[in-house]
Amino acid sequence: MEKINKLLQHFSPEKMKVSFKSLVPGISIMILVAFLNLLFNCSYYKVRTIDPPTNASVTEQVKNREKYIIIHSGEKAWHYKDITLSDSGKEITGVLEPIRSNHLYYLNAKKKSGGHLYKSNPAKTDLPIHEIHIFTFRNLDESAAEVTVPITDIIKLQVYDPDIGAQVGAIVGTVAGVLVVVAIIVAATKSSCPFVYTSAGDAYKFAGEMFGGAIYPALERDDYMPLPNLIPREEYFSLKISNELLERQYTNLANLVVVQHPKNSKVILDKYGETQTIKVPVSPFRAESDTHSDLMDKICLKDSTSYLFDEDVEDGKDLSSLVMSFRRPANARSGKLILNAKNSCWLDYAYGKFNEEFGIYYNRFAEKQKKEPAARLTQWGLEQQIPLSVYLETEAGWKLVDYLNTIGPLASRDMILSIDLSQVKGDEINIRLECGFMFWELDYAAMDFTENIQVQVSHIKPLLALDELNHDVASLIAETDDSYLIQPEIGNVVTIRYAAAKPDDCNTQTVFLHSRGYYEYIRDYQNIPNVMKLKSFREEGSFTHFSKEKYHEFISSQDLFAAVLTQHHEN
Repeated sequence: MEKINKLLQHFSPEKMKVSFKSLVPGISIMILVAFLNLLFNCSYYKVRTIDPPTNASVTEQVKNREKYIIIHSGEKAWHYKDITLSDSGKEITGVLEPIRSNHLYYLNAKKKSGGHLYKSNPAKTDLPIHEIHIFTFRNLDESAAEVTVPITDIIKLQVYDPDIGAQVGAIVGTVAGVLVVVAIIVAATKSSCPFVYTSAGDAYKFAGEMFGGAIYPALERDDYMPLPNLIPREEYFSLKISNELLERQYTNLANLVVVQHPKNSKVILDKYGETQTIKVPVSPFRAESDTHSDLMDKICLKDSTSYLFDEDVEDGKDLSSLVMSFRRPANARSGKLILNAKNSCWLDYAYGKFNEEFGIYYNRFAEKQKKEPAARLTQWGLEQQIPLSVYLETEAGWKLVDYLNTIGPLASRDMILSIDLSQVKGDEINIRLECGFMFWELDYAAMDFTENIQVQVSHIKPLLALDELNHDVASLIAETDDSYLIQPEIGNVVTIRYAAAKPDDCNTQTVFLHSRGYYEYIRDYQNIPNVMKLKSFREEGSFTHFSKEKYHEFISSQDLFAAVLTQHHEN
């Protein structure tokens, strides 16, 4: 996505003397061709761990004659062939031989999580997707004619399977094809929030999007974006805020928050700007979806294998949720829920289709919305389940704790929420996350029950902020006031410099961008408003239902490639 954004910067209307919309089909085709090239020339495998293994699971795997079995003992490994199962079913026996070079993919798998890349060749079976790995603590005699291993001595099994999801952002099944095409559409036509790039030495890296969902002045809000890749250069921090979309952006504040904290801790600012420290994050012992699917393998590691809130429950329910259970330490009266998540491209696409329903009336509607009170606009978003709502199970039932604001689909973000546990009895804490169908993607979840530790917080104002015309606009973004940095056109960019703080020897530092502002869509729909449909959006859950309808329309398409071009032509 970073490469795409850089490419788009070279195709601004000023430079090309053409409208941005006229570039959309070509850009999308280019992205689609690049994706298809990746899809057909590279493949991925995933590592599925069975821990602890059972007699039944071991028996099932070793009977699979299509798999190349590798056995590990400490740092050593061998090809384990001609395996037989004892009559008692409690031992396996086989022959050890050196591993062929084409089956050394596991050396890379040790070094990274998530999807693992390999060069595919349908004519060969020497691929990682044909492997099973057995791990034992027993010392193996490689000189023996046959080696017998009791199943009770097997620590775990790892099965290497095709990972189609990694090829499309760790998404599987029919949803994969839909979201890939939607991502291609969104890449060239999305409307979101101001983009932030941080200096990582000699280059700028995409960091995320500011104040997502603040699409009217009344929705202006504060945002606290972690900047883990921000590296000081010559005693300065540097970042860029740019407009690369069809919108007008109004930034009121862009200061850094630098938190000095002990090296054995982590820090996240919550949605209110409060410092929350993490020392002992604890994974849930159970995580289930609406249909009771086990989600532990999706949310216990930051590995881009996310839960997509995409289970299509056949009971008329348009919302999607998951329930996580945590063990409560003795006397813990509060906890901090830690999430790594982002919005989906589907939410961006569905909201664009919602706006299209207004047709030629859209700009009048947008002007009217500017006069609505913030509370009413916020309530509509909550009723449509656009934010990610967090519920706690108490003796009186499920209680809404709070919700997390939208952050955009281009970058995941660490988020944290402090939760009062005084209304929970017993040693089990149940948390439910709920949103509209396919509105969010959750990569990681944990809780920390330690008390917040003392940290040192510094708020740093810009020293210099040069826009694309080389004007210093630092005064516009140094305070929350009536002065705004206005970026009304694609290609507007401001480069901001801050004094870099250095931690002392005992501490480390975590840096956040504290921004505040809002943005407005620029639209020129030519269709007639769908009045009857628009009236329905006054009802609670109507947008969520609309999104699900659009999803089923989309997957019924016979030609998703044509869908890309059709959507761009309409936009």
